[in-house]
Amino acid sequence: MSIKFKPTQIAMPQSPNYGKWYAKMVPTGTITSKQLAEEVSHASTVTQSDMLAVLWSIAEVIRRHLLNSEIVHVDGLGSLRVGFRARAKDSPNDVVADDIHGLRIVMTPERTFQQTGVSHKQGRTGHYTGELIRGVELANINAPTEKKSYR
Repeated sequence: MSIKFKPTQIAMPQSPNYGKWYAKMVPTGTITSKQLAEEVSHASTVTQSDMLAVLWSIAEVIRRHLLNSEIVHVDGLGSLRVGFRARAKDSPNDVVADDIHGLRIVMTPERTFQQTGVSHKQGRTGHYTGELIRGVELANINAPTEKKSYR
């Protein structure tokens, strides 16, 4: 199991990195709620139809809390909140709802600190890893033998 990527050239002339290359994730498919429910039902005592009902219900509950300007945190997954862009104004009294555009959902994945050692000042060293991608392996689709693993 690995996340696939391919080299992609930056084609935006206004970019300072125009013409350079970067790694771009290549999706290998899409998993539906029905497929998720089936997998969970095989790994638990919950039936597929019960799982679909739970997934549908949780989406509705999350939506209701997001529309109430709340952050929704799901253990093991992360936090969801509403984000948007807004035009800048000179005075707080000039800020109105019409200035808001680009509404979106912002997902902040749950992370845990992976300690790798102790520094010379007795502080810990390490890095944060997203729980959903802990233990990921990366694979270049153009060079199948090139792989890199993260713990």
